[in-house]
Amino acid sequence: MSSLESRRRKKIVAKRLLNPSDPFEGPEGSLVWGKLRNFPWWPGIIVDEHACGLSCIPSGQFCIFWFADRRVSGVQNKWMKDFKKHYEQCFDPTVKQALYVSGVEEAVKLCAKRLGHNAESWTKKEALCWAQAGFQRSANRKVEEVTPIFVPDGVQDDLLLIKRCRKSNEKNNKLLENCGSSSEASSSQPSFQYDDLKKVKKGEMDIEKLCLRCRSSKVQIVGEHPYFKGSLCKICMETVKEHIFTFGADGIHMHCAICSNAGEVFVCSNPQCCKVYCHVCIDLLASEGAKNWIREKEPWLCFLCDDPLSSMHGFIKPRPDWMNCQRISALFPANNIMSSIPLSKKSKSGLRVLSLFDGISTGMVVLKMMGIKVEKYYASEVDKDAINVSKVNHGDSIEHIGDVELLSPEKLSRLGPIDLLIGGSPCTELSLVNPARKGLYDTEGSGYLFFDFYRVLMTLQVLHGKNIFWIFENTASMPYRLRNVITRFLGCDPVVIDASWLSAQRRARFFWGNIPGLGRTELPEINMKLDECLMPGMERKAVVEKIRTVTTQSNSLLQGKNRIFPVKMKEEMDAVWITELEVIFGLPLHYTDTGNLQLRERRQLLGRAWSVPVVKHILQPLKLYFKCEREKSVKQGKMTT
Repeated sequence: MSSLESRRRKKIVAKRLLNPSDPFEGPEGSLVWGKLRNFPWWPGIIVDEHACGLSCIPSGQFCIFWFADRRVSGVQNKWMKDFKKHYEQCFDPTVKQALYVSGVEEAVKLCAKRLGHNAESWTKKEALCWAQAGFQRSANRKVEEVTPIFVPDGVQDDLLLIKRCRKSNEKNNKLLENCGSSSEASSSQPSFQYDDLKKVKKGEMDIEKLCLRCRSSKVQIVGEHPYFKGSLCKICMETVKEHIFTFGADGIHMHCAICSNAGEVFVCSNPQCCKVYCHVCIDLLASEGAKNWIREKEPWLCFLCDDPLSSMHGFIKPRPDWMNCQRISALFPANNIMSSIPLSKKSKSGLRVLSLFDGISTGMVVLKMMGIKVEKYYASEVDKDAINVSKVNHGDSIEHIGDVELLSPEKLSRLGPIDLLIGGSPCTELSLVNPARKGLYDTEGSGYLFFDFYRVLMTLQVLHGKNIFWIFENTASMPYRLRNVITRFLGCDPVVIDASWLSAQRRARFFWGNIPGLGRTELPEINMKLDECLMPGMERKAVVEKIRTVTTQSNSLLQGKNRIFPVKMKEEMDAVWITELEVIFGLPLHYTDTGNLQLRERRQLLGRAWSVPVVKHILQPLKLYFKCEREKSVKQGKMTT
């Protein structure tokens, strides 16, 4: 059958499905296709309307959360189809819209997990091919019903956010009505937020006394807004902290830079910024007519990237030092850790390390650069490609000990004394970027592996006393409730460090630990730019100074809302080369070039790795405790003494 004939047949089938028939019936958590006017059949999941703040929807309708789009709609059951049964008829491969394809991929992976597959690492192509082959169950799961129908934690978090936004919008709509009224009588009972905002606009109150998010002064102010003049109350501060590092799959911020709400937004056209601003904040705080001005000015530079004295900015006034990394790190205050481990009066010994989730052994690279003598380095890792990279670069200096889940107390005791425990469990199931995340407690995901780090740490402290240094790392874009759980178990607050403060990549991460001085905010004055990481002599020039966070997905190499490549080579746009990515991560050139690894596989290994400059900055104090050799550095990706 020709390609044209196949498309025609699919369109005929799709038209037949447009006729309402066989009303859908299914429980909450069911995966479905839904149809709205002027949109293709779109994948979603049935949710409780009360969970997202909708009033009771009419009989015969279901509340659907749309994958990738991350919004909800009430849909009549006659315009709904079972996702798996009608996949062939509803999926339209001719639709190339990235949001649509991402939504289908997300729904397919969730369906695969319910059927017993470990779909986390599947590529888009692998997921769609599996669905096209008929949604085969895993050999380990004979009966589909053993997996209950559930709404993923990520979707539940989004529903809660939608509910909060709906309530906030209702309040803001009333506030806008009051602000737009010229008659005092029409607002005889104004909200206290309007009173405070009105005082600020009249010059009767300093904006620093106003919470920029809830727009009230009658709350407990706990700190300054990191970007703009104004403050934040205790509740709003937690919301801003949760969302400040949350980006979508396209690299665009998911929440307003001012109030951290989602909704209808304007996106900055600067590929290095990609911050968004909601219409409510612009209506309330910017000058009159600002929205029309922004629409006409496209491409538009936001309130942080444009001239700060612009007459249209109104009361959206950037702080002069908003780019200072201490502004962000101050949101996550942690006591400056003074180690309880005393300095040895004897001659210093070599360092004995246990690295969990070792990956490509970034920890060993850092210790070699610092010149610390490593007496023993044990690595726990299960990815074969990562292990091969580690062996090729470090040989017998690293001893691989297998899966972290199999490290029993007996096996740990046979390793002998450990001076430093490091590790960062997979962040896929913890990140706000993943709407289908399973959180910390679902054993079918990878989030629960944090508890293996905690178990190993407690075991080592029982075996060898409290004199052990340790550090645990994970994504900074996790929900605050998960961050609080990890903090409660580890017994200390995290600090946040963005790799952009020390390298040419934005990569914000939380670090928990007891390394001396971990809570300090002073960072070396390093402002490495992408141009410094490009291969010399190749006429390559960076279009941006810093690239967005490199992940296992290839689209993470595209920058800004226009999805451009970050490098120009001989007047043509180009992606960052894999060797240049190694330099950005602080690794030697060709570090991941082992065996027959493809470029995609090498990039995925880097996407799961630590940033060498960040870890080196954290571990510097250990040079006071352990024997050191000559310090090494990486210049243009080559290790030098």
